[in-house]
Amino acid sequence: MKILYSWLSDFLENPPAPADLAAKLARVGLKVEEIKKTGASFSGVCVGQIMKIEKHPNADKLALVDVHDGAATMRVVCGARNIAVGQKIPFAKVGARLSEGELKKARIRGVDSEGMICSAAELGLEGYDNSGILVLPDTTAVGVDAVTLFPKADYTLEVEMLPNQGYALSHYALARELCLFYGLKLKEAKVFEGSAAGCLVPVNIDVPDLCTRYTAIAITGLRGARTPEWMAERLRAMGSNPKGNILIDGSNYVMYELGQPTHCFDISKLDGPEIKVRRAVPGEHFTTLDNKDLKLDAGMMVIADAGKSVALAGVMGGLETAVSDYTDAILIESARFIPPTVRLASKTTGIKSESSYRFERGTDPELTMKAARRLAALILEAAPGAKAEQLTDNYPVKYQPPVLEIAPERVNAILGTGIVDGEIFACLKAFQPDLKDVKPWKFTVPTYRQDIESVWDVAEEVARYVGYDVIPSASHMPMLPSAVTPLWTVTTEMKNTLAALGFSEAYNYDFVSAKEMLACGLEAAGAVEVKNPLSSDYQYLRSTLLPGLLKTLRYNLNRGRDSVLLFETGVACARKDAGKAEETYCSGLMFGDFPEGGFWKGGQGRADFYHLKGMMTRLFAGRSGFRFESPKKAPAYFQPGLCLEMKLGGGAAGYAGRLAPSVAAAFDFKDNNIFYFEIPLACLAVAGKTEFWQKVARIKPVSAFPQNWRDLSIVLEEKHGWAEMERSFSGVQDLASARLIDVYKGKNIPAGFRSITIRFTFTSMTGTLNDADVGARMAAVLEKLIKNFSARLRS
Repeated sequence: MKILYSWLSDFLENPPAPADLAAKLARVGLKVEEIKKTGASFSGVCVGQIMKIEKHPNADKLALVDVHDGAATMRVVCGARNIAVGQKIPFAKVGARLSEGELKKARIRGVDSEGMICSAAELGLEGYDNSGILVLPDTTAVGVDAVTLFPKADYTLEVEMLPNQGYALSHYALARELCLFYGLKLKEAKVFEGSAAGCLVPVNIDVPDLCTRYTAIAITGLRGARTPEWMAERLRAMGSNPKGNILIDGSNYVMYELGQPTHCFDISKLDGPEIKVRRAVPGEHFTTLDNKDLKLDAGMMVIADAGKSVALAGVMGGLETAVSDYTDAILIESARFIPPTVRLASKTTGIKSESSYRFERGTDPELTMKAARRLAALILEAAPGAKAEQLTDNYPVKYQPPVLEIAPERVNAILGTGIVDGEIFACLKAFQPDLKDVKPWKFTVPTYRQDIESVWDVAEEVARYVGYDVIPSASHMPMLPSAVTPLWTVTTEMKNTLAALGFSEAYNYDFVSAKEMLACGLEAAGAVEVKNPLSSDYQYLRSTLLPGLLKTLRYNLNRGRDSVLLFETGVACARKDAGKAEETYCSGLMFGDFPEGGFWKGGQGRADFYHLKGMMTRLFAGRSGFRFESPKKAPAYFQPGLCLEMKLGGGAAGYAGRLAPSVAAAFDFKDNNIFYFEIPLACLAVAGKTEFWQKVARIKPVSAFPQNWRDLSIVLEEKHGWAEMERSFSGVQDLASARLIDVYKGKNIPAGFRSITIRFTFTSMTGTLNDADVGARMAAVLEKLIKNFSARLRS
């Protein structure tokens, strides 16, 4: 949340300096993430007038501009598109101090520039259009110091707000916190002190369980009321764009100042006129201020007049009763709505507003009247002829603050401290000045602190008051010995190997949408559905890591990457019987240029099926029993014929191959050459070795005798794969390796058949093999091929 230092200082006597203020807030749990200087802190800038514009002789996008500063005319080089002759502009002379530092004389494309025509950003101003130079009003006098035209220098503090810190969502609230914890004196805002007995707009609450209080003030005689410049300046500093209408800007101002959202209805547009707080009628339509048509649900709460809904309670007002420059009479709304109701409406409609942000975290029930009176005071000050005609406070459910019994021994037991009773009592008395020193203390929780529900919450406030540094940093929890599990070991090895191969690790959400599951060829019926998803994009637990990796791939390609190698380790879930089954996977994909950057001698390829197969071979290097096989039933997201099943011993070790074109198209990829692998890590963990000595590879003796190799060309049916042929060679004496070196289909080869050439390498540990020895072993190989595959020698 953004806080303006000067605004906060309005509520403090002798406010601390900005840096000290940030430190004090941080000490009580309100972290200040950034302190930024704002307003007119520049110097050496005057109002200039553009007299002449010429084209730059050496640059198409630059112009030569003659600027008159009231005393002389100077030439500057300018690249802005919105310059025009006659404009009044902020002109910085050489030596001026701007937001980026001192302006020095420059020579741009061969032309000297004697100054600079400034944009709002270059002057350090917020709330202005920065697409070009800042154009000043035509009535501005040439030559005057430009610093006098803008707000004075100030500071903005960006304060981090946690979900349970709704009590601190305003300037007044932060000032109150500082006064509570540091003994500063709190100053109150000026409010409307008068009364009004009229009843222009009756207010009725049909749902007191959802709207516990509704304060309304009617004011007439407002036509043409404008926002004062000091208020507009503060709103700009807050990042809000003032509309110039006090009825709109004043409402935003009070929300930032006190933390209570308010709204103004144009009474002339209210049917009746009357106000009724009720539930929405099923199917009821409502048009928001931003002209969005909503179909309301029965659970939503609306503010209605005699004939229609005029606001979605706590979220946004309606277009039909919006105020304008012609509005003469208004009804100020300042209410307390129950947080779950506002949260439901905001989530269902997808509308997030500053009002809903505050109502969802809970507002102070005793603040509605103060906020309404504050807004009335601001409006009446801006419109001297206006008059308050009605003041209504409909409070059907009086808020009863809880009373907690606080014993100092209990507080110290919770915090693990030895804080003296007097300090604890001083903290409670800062919240409740009339607290009596009779133990156990009867502490009445302030109405603005509805997050305090028990002695545990009070103990936290005591720690904030005394200082968190008084809590000892000792831990009484015994240290447990760490243990390395086989799954952790295997996961770490996989990550390290893939990183060494050039893959980058990705982290994605465990949730996917029904659309993403369908795109991967998966059925939603087999997935685990989340009961309360954040949105439809996170409706199911992922059953594969593929959707997240594809989204990460698209994210990288959209940012100019030509080569992407990604992997992720994580849990995938699927339905199993009446419950769910979880499996840890290591999955990854390859796409684009390979290797990235090309070869140092020149040339570059694209990632393909064989690159992926080589990566998997390296990933499983050293694990006995690893092999590729043709899958009997591959996952639906792989392309048939371009997918291999990986085996490790007698168990499955995952799949690797090219994704189906339909999957690539569903995720908006024009190039479907995406190669993907997924490995269930449980199979590796079972076979994994946790002890170091078990991981040391055993040395195999190398034959001292020369190798002999023979090539064998055979013809066999296409249905036989290389993997099953390779397995058939087991048991052949002295066979060191069998490698497929050629596959041929075409002339002289019958249809349905193919010719393959295999290179066999033999070596013996006992002696040199002669031709007869090798021939006998080749005869055994050929016999196996003929017997098992009906192969014949190619002639």
